[in-house]
Amino acid sequence: MIAGQAVNSEVVLVAGLGEIQVSNDPNHVLSCLGLGSCIGVSAYDPVARVGAMAHVVLPYCNDPEAEKMPVKYANTAVTVMLKEMEKKGAVKKRIVIKIAGGAKIITTIPSKSPLDIGERNCEAVKAALAEHKLDIKSEDLRGNHGRSMWLYIDSGITRVRSTSSPIREL
Repeated sequence: MIAGQAVNSEVVLVAGLGEIQVSNDPNHVLSCLGLGSCIGVSAYDPVARVGAMAHVVLPYCNDPEAEKMPVKYANTAVTVMLKEMEKKGAVKKRIVIKIAGGAKIITTIPSKSPLDIGERNCEAVKAALAEHKLDIKSEDLRGNHGRSMWLYIDSGITRVRSTSSPIREL
């Protein structure tokens, strides 16, 4: 799959670092590739058939920098994602959330260290989702391996593949 190219009539839209992709086109597949300490947030409204994928890089930003790239930070990404989905007809109470990533890529960093960005991202994304009263249906978090994930707009299926396992449904 190559971003923006058709594969069996599917078009893959990649959410790069600090980016979001939102679609209601059944031919679209949204993806986050190469998630290490970053978190991929997959959101889908099964009634409106609207999906979003956010590639969250860091846990928090409380200064004006967040306004330049709000999806980069967990504390602002969820709000942006919901607003964009609602513009396409999604209703918040129907949205199904699945998340992946948050790995500790540098294994020598001690547990609970402020330098463990993967763990901090996990906590921050979960807090942001809870703030919006969104439950997480499934997750594939932590560990020390990278991941990629895909959301298929036609079905709402989210798949994840890690560097240590084959593709599986979340």
